[in-house]
Amino acid sequence: TGSGDDTGTPALPEPCGYDAMADLDPAEAAVEVNLTASNFAWDPGTGTALSGGLAFNEQVPGPLLEATLGDTVTVHFTNDTDIEMSLHWHGLRVTPEMDGIMQMMGDPVQPGESFDYQFTLVDAGFYWFHTHMDTATTIEAGLYAPILVHAPDEVAPDCDQVVVLDDVLLDEDTQQIAPPDTSMMQLMGRLGNLLMANGRDDRQYAWTRGQTVLLRLVNASNARYWDVYLEDHALTVVGTDGGFLEEPYAVESVVLAPGERYMVVVEATGEPGQSYRLMNKRFQLHEEHGDMIEVDPLGNGDNPVATFVYGEGEVTGTGWVQPAPDVPAWGQAVENLGHHWLLEEDMMGGTVTIDGAVWPDVPVVSTEHLVDTTFEVENASEMHHPFHIHGNRFQVVDVGGVTVPEGQGWKDTFDIPPRTTVTLVSALDNPGDWMYHCHILEHADDGMAGLMTVAE
Repeated sequence: TGSGDDTGTPALPEPCGYDAMADLDPAEAAVEVNLTASNFAWDPGTGTALSGGLAFNEQVPGPLLEATLGDTVTVHFTNDTDIEMSLHWHGLRVTPEMDGIMQMMGDPVQPGESFDYQFTLVDAGFYWFHTHMDTATTIEAGLYAPILVHAPDEVAPDCDQVVVLDDVLLDEDTQQIAPPDTSMMQLMGRLGNLLMANGRDDRQYAWTRGQTVLLRLVNASNARYWDVYLEDHALTVVGTDGGFLEEPYAVESVVLAPGERYMVVVEATGEPGQSYRLMNKRFQLHEEHGDMIEVDPLGNGDNPVATFVYGEGEVTGTGWVQPAPDVPAWGQAVENLGHHWLLEEDMMGGTVTIDGAVWPDVPVVSTEHLVDTTFEVENASEMHHPFHIHGNRFQVVDVGGVTVPEGQGWKDTFDIPPRTTVTLVSALDNPGDWMYHCHILEHADDGMAGLMTVAE
């Protein structure tokens, strides 16, 4: 099996932007890339390389997959590790054969073997890909990467800043990835003690006053909910999981559940020569006065994630305008109820369940292709659960009896707060057998997952 290590520290500050995988196909509507998973000791910024690390193309996060709506993408994937693998293209509406779940259930990519993933992109937006077997271990070790699908009419902002958020739990003595040693961690979710932006805890990026910055944020953490703000800067949410919004809205901070994405516009109004930090606020996963005492290894305060450093001078921004949104039309539940899911946890038994069972014994949900369908997700537990549904896209119309404002974008991953029911609507326009699960990776690995059939 291949192995390598990462000994270099980035030149500071790094330029705004992102590194995309090289496209091997010169044709107009085709993207072809090589992707290898290998053992790779990467440095999260501590100066100590993680000997148990894994990486795509020897970098963490893996290199960005960049394409345009309508492109056919071919990924030549090689598994150069010593474990079985399947890859999931989180948020992309691909065919069931390419989603990673059929492989996971039947024919994983074996060590030393290769597999070609191929799919046509039907949605523009910001997505990510990651392993879908033994996820709590393999994603923690570094096997995740962003996906950027441009709309045909998209104009580049002055600064297009991809930020993959993740945390890792390090042993304090060795500074290596700590073993997931407790059943309590399986139940509570694994919170790290090191926060990383794009794979390091010391990232600095160069901005210039006057720029319009588009921050593309994705939460790749095992269990941590992020609540991020930028010192002395206003944030405007312009997009979520499945693309841009009809009506952007201003926020002081952005909460991202594991698996979620947000696109946020920042006007670079900082002073030349000054630095401003992206900060993360503590987010309580459990009800404050519930049975579980939750301890965050980072404490209860705000913690820095990355730094944006203003160079000298000022530029006149391009006056960036977001692409036209592709927003769903419902705004409220439809009559046809596809399913009411019930999420529960048994603290004494140490299990988290859907509809009273764990994978693979959760009853299959049967729905019909191209029928507008309402789904309800009831969380009867005292803990937040990020709920991810493969293969189709959804609109959140109600959270705990409160109607969600119209014009919200497409979602594939949703926070289900404690003791709350969330109502979703979908056109179910992608047929097949699709997995759904809690995206707290320890919960998913423990069987908090099921299968939904969208029958033609």
